[in-house]
Amino acid sequence: MNVVGLPGLLHTALTYRTTDELVGVLTPLVGKWLSGNDRVIVSLEPGRLNALRSELGAEAEHVWWSDASRRPPHPARRLRAIHEVVEEERRLGHGQVCFVGERSFRAGLPELVAEWERFDVVLDDALAGAPLTVVCTFDLTTAPERALEHVAGTHPMLGVDPALPSTEYRRSADVLDVPSALPPLPPAASHLGGRVSPAHARTLVRDVLGGARGHVSVMQAADDLTVAVTELVTNAWQAGARSIDVWCWRSRGEIGVQVDDDGRGLRAPLAGYRRPAAGAAGGRGLWIVRQLADLVEIAYDGRGTRVRARIFEDRGRRSYAQAGSERAGLERFGGVLVADRRDARRRAGRLGAAEARGL
Repeated sequence: MNVVGLPGLLHTALTYRTTDELVGVLTPLVGKWLSGNDRVIVSLEPGRLNALRSELGAEAEHVWWSDASRRPPHPARRLRAIHEVVEEERRLGHGQVCFVGERSFRAGLPELVAEWERFDVVLDDALAGAPLTVVCTFDLTTAPERALEHVAGTHPMLGVDPALPSTEYRRSADVLDVPSALPPLPPAASHLGGRVSPAHARTLVRDVLGGARGHVSVMQAADDLTVAVTELVTNAWQAGARSIDVWCWRSRGEIGVQVDDDGRGLRAPLAGYRRPAAGAAGGRGLWIVRQLADLVEIAYDGRGTRVRARIFEDRGRRSYAQAGSERAGLERFGGVLVADRRDARRRAGRLGAAEARGL
């Protein structure tokens, strides 16, 4: 099976050891895509990106380039961005979208490795049938061991030109089971218990993070977390929870919240990954949380649900030019935050008004 020119979604993994090896494989592949008038997007670290750009020569000007070090990729936002670009190209009457990208694995954070695994399997469900080719690249010398162990299980195809079916591939139902436990909370986490309201939760977050000063991105992150906790607590109320506990912390280079409730439980593996349809009655809250937070973890044990949202403070090195529609495709595949942040703020305001009326 060949990775070039196929209709529908083709999602494959490409492993390599050196930049020269990667460029040697990608150069003819990208050339074939460009000759077919496909939209080509490449998001790589600077050394690999510049080497590929140089090898392509004049053809490089027809590629959308994204420096993955300047805008570190984020699983939920990348999924959304790919979907939006495919839809835009479809509206314009263009053909296949071909994307080459790598992911950012934070040292010592296995939870983010697991989140990238979820991204891979969600992509296959959420974009099935789309005119899209996705080539996920993995450096065998630097990628975490767990990520490399699971490549064949989370990608339906392996290699390029030809791409061959993976015999270890698992569908989303096998990968996205909701875990029964989360890692321990930071010892310094502040807590509110009982049946915490969205307003009380916002107050807790503002009290804990009120001293978040410095780069504008840190203050923006604190604001994002306030919106996220509003959504999570509102979800718990609407699920009929009788007990709602909220924790908030700033420690170890991150800020975060966790909301525990004894409601009906959140068991849908794809919850919050797919953008809700316009006018949909529900499903928007968790989607907003996944867009605003750098990492969202959910656990369910039959007695309730725990949702943890975390934002890493190294956002200071990322760009926050989020205004407008963000049509520039290369900006979509890095660390961009939710483009409709203002809509999220307005929604938080509406939820606050509903709370005042008794939800």
